[in-house]
Amino acid sequence: MNYEELLESRNGGAMAKESTPFGLLYKKMMANKYANVLDLRDELKDSLVFCDAIAMECEQNRELTHKNQLHFTLSRDSAGLYGVTIEQGTYHTFARLLEDNPAIVAGKDFVEHTMKDLLDLASYLHGKGIFHVCYSPNNVLARKGDHTVMLLFHGSAYQAFRDQELLYGDSVSYIAPEVLEEGTVDARSDVYSLGKFMERLYEQSDIPLELKGVVKKATDPNPDRRYQTPDEMQSAIASRQNTRRSVISLVAALVIAALCFGVYFSLVPEREDIEFVKPAPKQAEEDLLDDGFDPSGLGIAEDTIDTRADAKKMKEYQAKAEQIFRKQFTREADRILSKIYTNDKMGASEKSFKAGSQSTMEELVRAQVKLGNEAGLPDSRSRVVAGQIIDQVTNKLKSQMNQREKEKEKENNKEQE
Repeated sequence: MNYEELLESRNGGAMAKESTPFGLLYKKMMANKYANVLDLRDELKDSLVFCDAIAMECEQNRELTHKNQLHFTLSRDSAGLYGVTIEQGTYHTFARLLEDNPAIVAGKDFVEHTMKDLLDLASYLHGKGIFHVCYSPNNVLARKGDHTVMLLFHGSAYQAFRDQELLYGDSVSYIAPEVLEEGTVDARSDVYSLGKFMERLYEQSDIPLELKGVVKKATDPNPDRRYQTPDEMQSAIASRQNTRRSVISLVAALVIAALCFGVYFSLVPEREDIEFVKPAPKQAEEDLLDDGFDPSGLGIAEDTIDTRADAKKMKEYQAKAEQIFRKQFTREADRILSKIYTNDKMGASEKSFKAGSQSTMEELVRAQVKLGNEAGLPDSRSRVVAGQIIDQVTNKLKSQMNQREKEKEKENNKEQE
């Protein structure tokens, strides 16, 4: 491409016009530099009511300082008002953005950031008695590059223009029913239009489950059943997203518990089954004694009764050793497993989690061997008891985590109320 072709291509792109309810938006060469201009539709610029309204909004527009609000000046020639000049920057309609790049909706936090900016700006405008009325993608702009959402004209300035369908054209479906029927404009009518805009963002994909209820309530034909303010709508979105994250955290906790058991038992040696000799039936011994048989003739010591007493003491000793081991290992297992039941560990990457789980299980095995030896408990028995304790401690920590999530959700609900 030579220099002349490059200039022609640039100029062609600069002159590409986009349709908005108020007119055509494009770049125009003015004073040796490109400026953003919007040429008003003929039926609007020929209306004295509309011209008075846009002149009044131009004065009002200078006082608006929100970062998502665009500013403009009126453009006139010998024939009168023909359009407006918009502040520096490169902008296009949201309709063009979604048409050129429909996959952008699936981008990380794109919808969340877009709706948050719009709801924040709507709340700011309502505080000044201004209502946008129509959040159609053709009436909402986006800054090229970072896709930041921007607004220009606001519908409440044009309530004196009686034919709203003529004013907004194909975008009339984004306007609340009471505005078209009665001319009533308030915060609830903006909530309706914001809900329609949100619905349009998900036109090419399914609306997330937690947001379906928000869109349904916002676009209810009855204004009394909608969210009463943009802040209320934004709180509902945040609350439902927090609930979704809590469910994901709970599922992650269950996965962690399953992995912990798997890693632990993979590190514990397999238990070997030992075959014991079955003792002789007691009846046979009694029969021999009844026949006057003397066990001393077989070399059986007379202190057999003492041996049985020693076995009883050994059993009591082992029970005591197991009691000591249970108490000490429960305390160690609680300390060790608590390391992976934290917000940081729950939000860690899979690689980090596996490394942490491996380290935790190795530490549990070392504690089991050490405390079992100190208590004088056989290794086979200490492994069984340790497995029971790990199960109990894990269930306790999961229960505590669920309780904390419920308390946090209650606090969030109280703040929203």
